[in-house]
Amino acid sequence: QDRHATGRKKMVHFTVVGILPPSRDAFDYISSNLTSIEKTADDDDCQGIQWRSHYSLVEDEENQNKLTLLMSAMHDETVASEDVVAAVQNELLGASFSSSSDDSDQSDNFSSELWASSPVPLSMRPLQGYDSIVNVDLERWVVEAPRVMREYGIVTQQNILGPTEVAELKEMADNAIADAEAKLAKYRPEIDVGEDTFIFREIASRNTERFDLRLDTIPGAPEMVEKYIIQHPLVRSLLDRVLGPVSEIDFDISVIYSRPGAVDQKWHSDGAHQSGAKDAGFEEDGWKTSLANTYALCLFIPLIDLDEERGYTQFWPGSHRHRNLDGFGTVAELAKATYNGICEAGSGIWYDYRLLHRGKFNVSSVVRPILQIIPKKKWYVECVNYGKESIVREG
Repeated sequence: QDRHATGRKKMVHFTVVGILPPSRDAFDYISSNLTSIEKTADDDDCQGIQWRSHYSLVEDEENQNKLTLLMSAMHDETVASEDVVAAVQNELLGASFSSSSDDSDQSDNFSSELWASSPVPLSMRPLQGYDSIVNVDLERWVVEAPRVMREYGIVTQQNILGPTEVAELKEMADNAIADAEAKLAKYRPEIDVGEDTFIFREIASRNTERFDLRLDTIPGAPEMVEKYIIQHPLVRSLLDRVLGPVSEIDFDISVIYSRPGAVDQKWHSDGAHQSGAKDAGFEEDGWKTSLANTYALCLFIPLIDLDEERGYTQFWPGSHRHRNLDGFGTVAELAKATYNGICEAGSGIWYDYRLLHRGKFNVSSVVRPILQIIPKKKWYVECVNYGKESIVREG
């Protein structure tokens, strides 16, 4: 946001335009030459357009998987996204550029279409994909992991736990799950566990056949997590650089488990941008943005190997940088801007508490248990994801 000469706050809007066939020359031409939209009847000035300096390539599932170039524009909110797309199309008419297709004569074959329109920037997939970014080598972990976490809101860490530690933690989690479900059957027989929505102090449903069971009060669980995970040198390194000293951090511990038949969750974040905190607001060049430091992270460590059948968690890297992205997860799916958190038991996925993500289905015959550790600033108290009433009825 900035201000007009009149002092009125100027609101900006964002448009993602798809260009087919994809052409770097076309991208460069549009970025350099389409810098304003012609004035309208009720506006005396041309409205400026600023293009993001990088683009994305995606196979368009709705157009026979044809490779499409996605480029992002920032402009005044009074400019309709459809007008931006029309302006791009006009610029491309009669132009001749090289493209990634086998057809060398592209002078009249370019087309453009509206992919998304939003009040905040939509994070698009880099050309190299996410694997080389979020899978940080252990040799570069101390320096690179905090940078990637801040920029993309997600980073993976290999082999936090060994096989013996995984087995010990899984046995503890399995026993806790069995105990909680036995209590639900005894004290809450009216609940159809797996179908009904419920939220208690100890456990909450998260979707069909998906549950979040707290482990904080399970005898020995906090000590095991402290010994095997929190004291891990690379875990401590990331915590120190992202959240601060461990003395300033509290930890919530739970197991997220999805039983066979679990379905896809809706896109969501675990926590909101704090009131009064900086969103990734816009600086002078529009795309270089500032962001408040995070107040909480989440570390997922699967206790079984994950795959396409057992399921995994899907993330939208970069979505932690802006509030007001609820409802735009479908755009991330279409633009292939998602990262599938498929990893082996004992490895971990860290993500910013504000990052959009969703648990995927489980079509296997086994339960999918994920150890969840939430390091958070001591001033932050989680009061949404769990209830106040116990499973066990008092009196």
